[in-house]
Amino acid sequence: MLKNLKKLTKDSFFRNVAVLASGTIVSQIIILGALPIITRLYNPTEYGVYSMYTSMISIMLMLVSFSYENAITLPEDDRVASSIISLSLRICILVSLLGGIGVYFLAHPLAVWTQEPDIKGYFAFFVISLFLGGFYQILNAWSIRKKYFRQLSRTKYTQSISLVSSQLILSRVFTGPLGLIIGDMIGRFSGLFQQWRLWRRDVNNQAIDTSWDEMKESAHRYRRFPQLSLASNILNSLGIYLPTILLAAFYGPQVAGLFALGQRILGSPMTLITTSVMNVYLSESSQYMLHAPHKLYPLFKKTARNVFVVGLVIVLIMVFIAPSTFSFLFGEEWGRSGQFVRLLGIMYLSQFVANSVGSTIDVMERQDLHLLREIVRVTIVLGALLLAKYTGQNAATAVLYFSIASTLGYLLHLALSWTAVRKYRHLTGNLEAEQEG
Repeated sequence: MLKNLKKLTKDSFFRNVAVLASGTIVSQIIILGALPIITRLYNPTEYGVYSMYTSMISIMLMLVSFSYENAITLPEDDRVASSIISLSLRICILVSLLGGIGVYFLAHPLAVWTQEPDIKGYFAFFVISLFLGGFYQILNAWSIRKKYFRQLSRTKYTQSISLVSSQLILSRVFTGPLGLIIGDMIGRFSGLFQQWRLWRRDVNNQAIDTSWDEMKESAHRYRRFPQLSLASNILNSLGIYLPTILLAAFYGPQVAGLFALGQRILGSPMTLITTSVMNVYLSESSQYMLHAPHKLYPLFKKTARNVFVVGLVIVLIMVFIAPSTFSFLFGEEWGRSGQFVRLLGIMYLSQFVANSVGSTIDVMERQDLHLLREIVRVTIVLGALLLAKYTGQNAATAVLYFSIASTLGYLLHLALSWTAVRKYRHLTGNLEAEQEG
């Protein structure tokens, strides 16, 4: 046992996951530790409006670079990767401005549909949050490519400290959800400068000066990402974030707030591991694709197996303790949220495993499978919520329908990732046979 543990700690994949996870763990501890205070400063309705706002941001973040950031880890040459970043950042600026304009002019129907009359006043914050979130998302890909996992880890808790402290302080300055929204914007800004500095340092050290022609060439070389990945990424974000908006529209912002808290509590420990594993898996698998494709299938199997075991333990603990502890931790008006956690357990376990190895499809450049996966998944997830609404089900039953449909979608996600990588399993067998011979 001790020998296996020592072997594990020497494994580069494990060490990189541990580095990233440490920053994400600290980040999530800060956020979760502040929630009992946040929920006493903001009520479920205000938290529901904030959750709708961040859901809209998250959906738009799938558009900010037309999915070109998913190609940044793939080129062998840093010059090509940097040209993709330059292209992505320019697209991000344009999308952020257009997104803000869209929110402004669609404010009235959005206000009626989401039952939030002040939504028009948030459009400026929407533009800034989308711009900052997009830049951070794009520059993250460079840090993953260069394996700056320690620096990337540091930005996680820097963002969380800024987010939480801002939301706590601003609760005394603004009424309603505005303190939460501005705090979110401040949190997105924190950590961005570090990512920018790392990219610019590498660009200057390598004397990389990207031209328009190089950006156009990169845009054409990786055109399958906007052609196929963009649509699938938007569908993916709709499947994840649109349910919060639909629950607010169907059952009111209060239900959306309770649902969002449940997602935060159950999703946080899963996300902190998934994000770390996913980023390291993307970095390792991209390198294997270029230099050692026979290692891809073993990496896929090992990653999926290990995260399932860890995820099962986390879900079982949370499902059993959540319903009895939510009222005590967060206040009486948040008690129903604990019941939502129990209903969402199986969904988060399937999401945990599927997302950890989900970048397999991008590494293999099998965006066709990615698009197919998301079309099916979003159809069944949104169909489940519409079925609950129009058959007169209550909010808890709607959440159960959502959980079952999402689980089926993530199982499809995992199956298609395996389909993309399975051709390399014979390569592994052949190499091993040659070594034995």
